[in-house]
Amino acid sequence: MNKKANGMIIGIVIAVVVLGVLGYLGSFLLRPATSTKVVPTPAVNFADIDRSGTVDAEDVQLVTSHMNCEKSQPCWNTTIGKTKDGDNPLYVFDLDLNKDGKIDEADSGMIMVK
Repeated sequence: MNKKANGMIIGIVIAVVVLGVLGYLGSFLLRPATSTKVVPTPAVNFADIDRSGTVDAEDVQLVTSHMNCEKSQPCWNTTIGKTKDGDNPLYVFDLDLNKDGKIDEADSGMIMVK
């Protein structure tokens, strides 16, 4: 064999090895990412103020008992109780369901009791 043929064979072998290695490494890049199953958290109803699990008369009573309290008044930051699902405090500002800075008819109208 002549030198030219030997060089060509060596070049082909090197090209095949390089392509094989690149193909092997590329298969890892093209593999779909492993995903962890995401379990959605249950939707929290913002009108369930006391976190009892349902929007009920107690939620309506909380809003109506603090009507006409505005953000600029001292009543705004007062504690009115605790949630039913734990010991998280409830504040008057938690009753501002439409986030307009006051507790009024618009907030009580947002509560749909089933």
